Amino acid sequence: MDLGLRNKIVAIAGASGLLGAATARALAAEGARLALLGREPASLDALTRQLVARGAASVQSFACDLASAESTDAAVATIERDAGPIDVLISAAGSAQGGVFWEIDDDAWRSNVEAKLFGSIRLLRAVAPRMVARKAGRIVMVVGNSGRQPDPRMLPGAAANAALLAIVRGLAEELGPHGVAINALNPGPVRSPRWDRLMQAAAERDGSSVEAVEAPHLARAALRRLGSADEVAQHVLFLASERAAHMTGSAVTIDGGTTKSI
Repeated sequence: MDLGLRNKIVAIAGASGLLGAATARALAAEGARLALLGREPASLDALTRQLVARGAASVQSFACDLASAESTDAAVATIERDAGPIDVLISAAGSAQGGVFWEIDDDAWRSNVEAKLFGSIRLLRAVAPRMVARKAGRIVMVVGNSGRQPDPRMLPGAAANAALLAIVRGLAEELGPHGVAINALNPGPVRSPRWDRLMQAAAERDGSSVEAVEAPHLARAALRRLGSADEVAQHVLFLASERAAHMTGSAVTIDGGTTKSI
């Protein structure tokens, strides 16, 4: 199916992360023109070389620290100057610390909320007015299912995600009359080195095995498995495309049936 993304200028924040990179590969296969945003130039350069080797039509990387409004604004301005107006914004940046609630100190809370919530706010503040001025654009925020289904050992991330879902729902009302759509994608945990490290840390903390610690997470999913980054990327592409033309303010969950709702 042609998603109509060929030659669209797509900016991806958090491009060198697991989900960002998977999304970049999927978009390159659709013929999109990619602007990769991230804090680590070396990682962005490596991903750029990989995408070019796969035949990507156009890939440019832009250093951007979402912890800084100045860095974020400058990166967005540079993309629009060097690559062209951003048709689609995808935010896949930010991760969160886990742990027992009363063992997570204020600094950890601040750093986690800063990375995911305030970084996303700065990005939206830089891009949304440009799309409004052009009367066109699509925004996909990769949030996470913990915003609706909080895990007691992942509450900093859950709090940031819940706030982001509120922003997506409310901002849709502001952007919609100007032809700009914004939606959230809520993946559950995906199989990754980071997930493996979290399970290892939990096993060591509880004096258990990784398999025993992971088993309840798998049991909560109707499909009894974790998803993959590539599976998440396919849903990002749908929301980024005109195939989702009449969707805005929505939060789509892809977590193998872990979130229980009707």
